[in-house]
Amino acid sequence: MLAAALTIGLGGCALLTEFDQRSNGIDGRPTGVVASITDGDTLRLVVDGEELRVRLIGIDTPELRPTPECFADEATDALARLAPVGTLIGYEYDEDPQDRFERELMYLFAADGTFINLALVEEGYARELHYAPNFRYRDEILAAEAAAQAGGLGLWGACL
Repeated sequence: MLAAALTIGLGGCALLTEFDQRSNGIDGRPTGVVASITDGDTLRLVVDGEELRVRLIGIDTPELRPTPECFADEATDALARLAPVGTLIGYEYDEDPQDRFERELMYLFAADGTFINLALVEEGYARELHYAPNFRYRDEILAAEAAAQAGGLGLWGACL
């Protein structure tokens, strides 16, 4: 049976139906629609009609709450730029799917293939932070952190 794609406008972005989310992956990964950005390393993602609280694996950004830390606003804006509300993004789990706060632990990928977790580190908005056993992209993220730190990018130039 063929199903037609239905798009619904949301702030200038197109949302895909649940059928489209399941049948069209990003580089073979399952997808969801960004519902909101919480801070630089946390967002809400709608997957199969369920809104999930998502924590990006392998990185840590400055905290917004209770008091904003240096570069927290910039990190939040960077995640919003890389994963705008209403857009379809791919995701990938590692060994542990949830943290102690029951947030989904995910690596995120933009439609153009950008590895969002890595991009935040490369641009100096995040630091490397891995917890066992979620080490799939640890080497790439550590290398990106070293390069950003050496270049004084983002928080490395503004906060330290």
